[in-house]
Amino acid sequence: MLSLHLGAHKTASTHLQQSLRQVREELGQGGLCYAGPKTLRAMTLAEALERGGASRPARECRQAMSELAANHAQLLLSEENILGGTRRYNMIAENGVLYPHAGRRVRQVIQMAGRGNATLFLSLRDPAAYNQSAFALQVSLGNEIELDPWLHGRDPTRVRWSGLVKRLAAIDSVDRIVIWRYEDYRELRPRVLELMLGEELAALIPELPPSNVSLTQAGYDWFRKRAMADSEEDLRVLVRRAQRRFSRDAGHAPLQLFDDEVRARSALMYAREVSLVRATEKVQFLDP
Repeated sequence: MLSLHLGAHKTASTHLQQSLRQVREELGQGGLCYAGPKTLRAMTLAEALERGGASRPARECRQAMSELAANHAQLLLSEENILGGTRRYNMIAENGVLYPHAGRRVRQVIQMAGRGNATLFLSLRDPAAYNQSAFALQVSLGNEIELDPWLHGRDPTRVRWSGLVKRLAAIDSVDRIVIWRYEDYRELRPRVLELMLGEELAALIPELPPSNVSLTQAGYDWFRKRAMADSEEDLRVLVRRAQRRFSRDAGHAPLQLFDDEVRARSALMYAREVSLVRATEKVQFLDP
């Protein structure tokens, strides 16, 4: 049995992965092999996906997965970068396609895992909030300073979740796609875990505090001003300083890069996309 938790990025994936990693040995004793980002990146999964299924990295990754999951009835892989990255054009292509290479990459991972057909797990998020959080991630990695160049002319309210899901559903080796809204994650988390792991193993998963706390508005404003004024600054160091000086714990307001009109339009677009996703073949949509 094969399950792929695809993320997407900035939809509480890290929180779920950290929770699973806490009890990885116990899951293994229960017959489930869990491989998260750290394990899969050590297997050079990213290089295998870039170079294709016949490449040496792909063969090595296939062998590593086989050895990792030996003597386990279930294999769960969790890595949001299977879909693609969050750099410009990687997350959303110039033509507006979300994770443009996701279909090929997911198909290849299923082939490398060698466990037959797969169940996919995917979380959706409001478009404007999704774009803002993905941009903030690139800021924290030292890759971006300002929002407009990262958006490269895209409307931040237009994230075609339905197109992505339709492409994933078209993969013959995908049996089912379990989908939920990021906004419902806290309430749905026990059910998501039961579907991923089974009721008995799901009961082992601890509840952890939130991870990946983003920049505050004051922190981003300070970072942007300093970064634009001094091209010699190490952006990653600058971001860490901004996070320490202007934290949420100190009472600073969360990051907000879009106005009320954009957020309202985004909510409408999100509702339409969710309706289309619900109607897609192979989808099991979870509601609170």
